Amino acid sequence: MSSSLYGAGAEYALHSLLVLAARSEPVSARDLARFQKLPERFLAKIFTRLKKAGLVDATEGVSGGFRLARPPEQITLRDVLEAADPNRTLFECAEIRRHCALFGKEAPSWSVSGMCRIHLFMKEAEDALQGFLASKTIADLGREFSRKAPKKFVREAESWFLERRVGRNAKRRVQRRAV
Repeated sequence: MSSSLYGAGAEYALHSLLVLAARSEPVSARDLARFQKLPERFLAKIFTRLKKAGLVDATEGVSGGFRLARPPEQITLRDVLEAADPNRTLFECAEIRRHCALFGKEAPSWSVSGMCRIHLFMKEAEDALQGFLASKTIADLGREFSRKAPKKFVREAESWFLERRVGRNAKRRVQRRAV
């Protein structure tokens, strides 16, 4: 059984920010969840973290929603992952080197001095991963997506979000007239 380093929240955040990067108008968390068939409550919690990290801004009201707080070129994947799924590490060293059957009551100094070599190698791997994530942005993801997605899908997605926005505004106008 395999386990991923980052959880579903990281994936949901990256996909959602990719959608926001393609939109000029704010998008509600509800619409983002419905568009991607994600759990609304979980996505709302993720957006609370993204807002706290300064990656998205929120606007209240029927026409409100979320938008990127900075240009997509200034939001790194590392920023997003740290906000959405914080404090993940590649390796957790349990210092088992202290417990060799040959050591008796106390491990000799040569075996425990300095950082564990395994921990050191894994730390170097994590640093390389973090460096890579810091070098890639939401804009980079957007360019990759635009190379892959058919233009028809992009137009249909834009229409989907526009229909929901217009529908909410029309519903609000009807409600105001009824009052």
